[in-house]
Amino acid sequence: MRKIAHLLTVFAMLFFVSLQVVAAADDGKSSEYHGLDLSHHNGAVNWQAVSDSGIRFVFIKATEGMDDKDSSFDSHWSEAKKVGVFRGAYHFYVTEDDPEKQAQFFIDTVALGSGDLAPAVDIELLGKNTAPDVADKLQIFIDILTKHYGKKPIIYTGRNFWNDHMNDKFGQYPLWIAEYGVDKPVDPKGWQDWHFWQWSEKATIAGVEKEVDLNYFNNKDKKFADLLLP
Repeated sequence: MRKIAHLLTVFAMLFFVSLQVVAAADDGKSSEYHGLDLSHHNGAVNWQAVSDSGIRFVFIKATEGMDDKDSSFDSHWSEAKKVGVFRGAYHFYVTEDDPEKQAQFFIDTVALGSGDLAPAVDIELLGKNTAPDVADKLQIFIDILTKHYGKKPIIYTGRNFWNDHMNDKFGQYPLWIAEYGVDKPVDPKGWQDWHFWQWSEKATIAGVEKEVDLNYFNNKDKKFADLLLP
């Protein structure tokens, strides 16, 4: 019975979002925050329709490695702001690449301003030629972004990847955790709680051409404003 109840809960969440009735108030004072993360892989985006569906924030892929800029970043970045969706930019971290060059590439690409989300780094894959000091190199990347933007970056990862390859020294940074088909995610080592939860990777949302990832902000004891640049 518990398994059936759990499946019904997950299906209900997907159905809830697919009907574009995500809870959010037009005055921006809703205590619930639902969001997306997007790249060029998601196809065309009608940003007014996304906003009208109740989506409150979006993480937009900006860069990957040392020289790969997402082809849709510039348009997504400008259009999200026009419709009043909180926007954040993320970097897909390549564990085999130089962390300083990756950080500088992101900085050269992304100009964050007041009201934007702190920068985010996506680390979820380990390249076959990755050196054993991958955690130390990630720290170099994060330190550079922290100094430049004046805000601690958000770390996106999966629990199994992190526990297998990283350490417990990053708990001071906001966590964006990916975990699907569960009632709530389990924190990787080093963290006590998560800020963002990517709970679906195959959702349909009004305004987005292809399937998209869905995210939820943990507003139980977190303040969304704390993650915004002043």
